[in-house]
Amino acid sequence: MKSGLIKLLLLAAVVSSISMPVAEAKARSRRSQQSITVVPHLPVAVAPGQPEVSADSTAGIINALCQVKLNIVACPFLATAAVIACDTNGDGVPELAIRLNNVTHVNALLTQATLDPLSPQLPATAFPLACCGGIAGLTLTRTFGAGDDNVFGETSQSVTCAIDLGLRAPVVISASPSEADCSVPQDLIIPGSCFIQPDGLPNVTSVFAVERGNPSNVIHSSRFVILSNNFIDALFDFGPASAGRTFLIFASGPNGTSRNLTELPEGAPEGCPLGNEQGVQVTVTCRSSSPPEGGTSPPPSALVQGCSINRSATGVITLDIIGRFFKEGATVQINGQSAKKLKFKEFDNSSGIPSFNRIVAKGRICRNLPGLIVVTNQGERASLPFQCNQSIACNQ
Repeated sequence: MKSGLIKLLLLAAVVSSISMPVAEAKARSRRSQQSITVVPHLPVAVAPGQPEVSADSTAGIINALCQVKLNIVACPFLATAAVIACDTNGDGVPELAIRLNNVTHVNALLTQATLDPLSPQLPATAFPLACCGGIAGLTLTRTFGAGDDNVFGETSQSVTCAIDLGLRAPVVISASPSEADCSVPQDLIIPGSCFIQPDGLPNVTSVFAVERGNPSNVIHSSRFVILSNNFIDALFDFGPASAGRTFLIFASGPNGTSRNLTELPEGAPEGCPLGNEQGVQVTVTCRSSSPPEGGTSPPPSALVQGCSINRSATGVITLDIIGRFFKEGATVQINGQSAKKLKFKEFDNSSGIPSFNRIVAKGRICRNLPGLIVVTNQGERASLPFQCNQSIACNQ
């Protein structure tokens, strides 16, 4: 009985001697978290039209070209790993982990770590496209392996501090079609990311094209719609004089202009690719005005520019499809479903091509909206998909 009591007292003494240092360590860790400072190791190069990165803040590193090195001052221990957690949907909860490499201790106060490009998919950025910036968490960790000097087995120590990545400029991945007959307006579908800010406000306020080799020739889209955080629909009127020319496509907003480099800016890491974050130049080429040898130019496709849904007094639902070059016999698909009945309105022969500027579609409308509209003239290419965001309650 006495022997068991003695064992319990000895165990309590051991636990007490351990718990005090642990409590002190936690308190010390909380104090250290407040004193950790993270700043970029300059230079940090960004594309033209994007906010510069200063020496005293990490804000803007989200747009950095290729590699980024961070200076971490006053970490309370010698970290062996570092991870940035990014909030991808603006709900305040980080979901995406981005690992830093080459965690190096320069001295007792300074630790350096590197964000490397995400090759091969994203060779020009260290941040996944789903991360649009904002406040992120940097977690530093030190792991102890099991051994003679560690009877408790493998364990780790970590500390997390908040860093400001800055808000990302719009990212443009491509433009479709990439080759077009610019004698007629062209509706471009532009995929990418960060077209909407985390607070829900637009991150794109203009979409424009710059002639390659002639930066003074800038053509702004006549209208554009942000379909989602990842898609823009923009209408460009390049004009017949643009035949044979190639244009770089950009999106711009409150946090800067999308990247589409034709040359590297000063301070960019050696070997960093041109173009966008994927290392691709996003362009649209206007076809030559002369027909190809031995043939003729393909006929223009239908062009969808707008939509409007209506309900009559008797409850009949119809959809007005607005555009150009709609011809009798054309078919209409809404979200992959063919409309049952079509009426062609507003005859137009101003371009020399007899066609209509409006189609009234009936049947299979409300259940397929919002959705993509595609108009196909007989014997011609289908129009580019147009995202119609109209909707109406229906019972059919």
